[in-house]
Amino acid sequence: MVLVFVIGTVIYNYITRQRWMVWNENTYVEVNFDVNKYDVNQLKIFKEERIELFKKVTPHCEDQFFNNNGSVKIWYGKNKEKELEYVTALGLHPETGKTLKPITQYMINKHICN
Repeated sequence: MVLVFVIGTVIYNYITRQRWMVWNENTYVEVNFDVNKYDVNQLKIFKEERIELFKKVTPHCEDQFFNNNGSVKIWYGKNKEKELEYVTALGLHPETGKTLKPITQYMINKHICN
């Protein structure tokens, strides 16, 4: 009976443990919580969809910016150096924390296909 309780506790703690991620130049990666290695502001609570879907990209004029139904495939925002950066999912800019904007035909024409 005690063995079942111990095994159950270990499994529960493993399943419910807090997971963390950091931005690594062009994507989020899962990391251990380590304030000696990472600034506390860098550590974000792990989100599977961020790891899988949120990627920095360099768009080109021939890329498809919209899905067949008209929804946006690329979002943009400025980094700390005030340079435009493009990513593959809606969210907050990983460095500045500002809300990303959906790409528009105007932005495509002015900044990508100029």
